[in-house]
Amino acid sequence: MKVILYGIGSIGSRIARTVLNKSWLQVVGAVDAAPDKIGKDLGEVLGLKRNTGIIIQEADDVISKVQADVVIHSTSSRISEVFSQIETCLKSELNVVSTCEELAFPYLKYPELSKQLDVTAKEHNVTVLGTGINPGYLMDTLPIVLTAPCIEVDSITVRRMMYSGNRRDSYQKKIGTGLTQNQFERMIQEKKITGHVGLEESISMVAAALNWKLDEIVVQPPVSVITENDITTTFTTVLSGQVCGLESIAFGIRNNIKVITLEFISHANIKQPYDSISIKGTPDIYQKINGGVNGDIGTIAMLINSIPKVLNAPDGLLTMKEMILPSYQSF
Repeated sequence: MKVILYGIGSIGSRIARTVLNKSWLQVVGAVDAAPDKIGKDLGEVLGLKRNTGIIIQEADDVISKVQADVVIHSTSSRISEVFSQIETCLKSELNVVSTCEELAFPYLKYPELSKQLDVTAKEHNVTVLGTGINPGYLMDTLPIVLTAPCIEVDSITVRRMMYSGNRRDSYQKKIGTGLTQNQFERMIQEKKITGHVGLEESISMVAAALNWKLDEIVVQPPVSVITENDITTTFTTVLSGQVCGLESIAFGIRNNIKVITLEFISHANIKQPYDSISIKGTPDIYQKINGGVNGDIGTIAMLINSIPKVLNAPDGLLTMKEMILPSYQSF
């Protein structure tokens, strides 16, 4: 299956290395806007000991000129920043699998843009999907599947308790690692720190799958976690009194009751990471993944494993709840 890589940044580079090692995938093009990457061999930019023969170019030099089955898109979390990129791919009759968190369930915030992407994809007989580990799997797709044996579902609570010390530099900035309390609060107000992006999308996807009409979705501002001792991680040293991560909580409210609760907790002091899903209903169901799922590896896997399913899916803008059950793919 012929692949164009769109975005060779932090996570995009890890996606690229994995794709290059998959015998059933062939990289036929690579896109990035960074001047220090354009014109270089993909292997050089990835730090490989070999050239790949794929030269990183700007989008206009690749998207409409290179024949491919799918674009693996990884540039931004926000639809406002990726809409034109994805639309260009669709108009060139290229399927798209994207890491854009807001694209995982875009209808709530961007109904008009979602409709436009859906229409464009259908006009050009292709499919576009936003996915990843979260949103895309742990806080939405997996809870949805776990409700299948329930006669009734009253509420769902999902918690991600993640150790942050082994995550990439961009992730450390995202959760405020190393800041003072005042710096953290100021950057939250300035929206330079957003916490986890995708809680609203995950809640919306779960509600849509269960046919629950929510009164509202409430996303609480991220709260800093301050370390009481010095911590040395893979990426940095966090001093006592500094921010070592954050907590983000969101609720889906139905009939004045919190029926969906998502808790995203990530910092460098977590000793026993885990992911858990608690369903209250008939019967109650509880699942806990000890150690949790590695976010970067999980996201890469979700993108790659979704490719064959996207190529066989109906045309249009889809979310994970419309897809065939996700699974590992081997050819």
